[in-house]
Amino acid sequence: MSVFISVAPPDGFTKWGDPEWERWLRDHPWEAAERVCSRGDWAIFLYQVRLNSAGGKKSLGPLLESLINERPLTAQEAEELRGALDKAHDELDKKPAAEMRRANDHFASAEDLEAMIAAARSRLGREPTLGEVWAGVFDQLSRVLDRAIEQKRGIYFGNV
Repeated sequence: MSVFISVAPPDGFTKWGDPEWERWLRDHPWEAAERVCSRGDWAIFLYQVRLNSAGGKKSLGPLLESLINERPLTAQEAEELRGALDKAHDELDKKPAAEMRRANDHFASAEDLEAMIAAARSRLGREPTLGEVWAGVFDQLSRVLDRAIEQKRGIYFGNV
């Protein structure tokens, strides 16, 4: 299973009935969802951000339940998530990837973490930072969040 996100319809769409959906979809084709990563990697990503980024942990706190449970975020929450991820990425770029192993506390298997670090090492040709291990997830989230913020809309989790 994977985690997918897309730009959501305007805030409040979760309360829409059939007539509202029909009106909206007539004029606005649904944006295809984009794969972020596997669900397992998503959980590890969120755990590592909270564990290794003090600023990211603080900023993600109010959004964490929605992120873990893959619930829609409002336009305001999408902006908050963008800021939290920027902060977290900056902090994770300053830490060696080996921090994932040291601070794992049995959340993920050592083999999974080592495979993630090895993939980043292979891609870069050198020892990666934590931010570089998660660069693909950060990039994918940034692309969708940028579109959502530009349109003053939130994000929706799901394979649509």
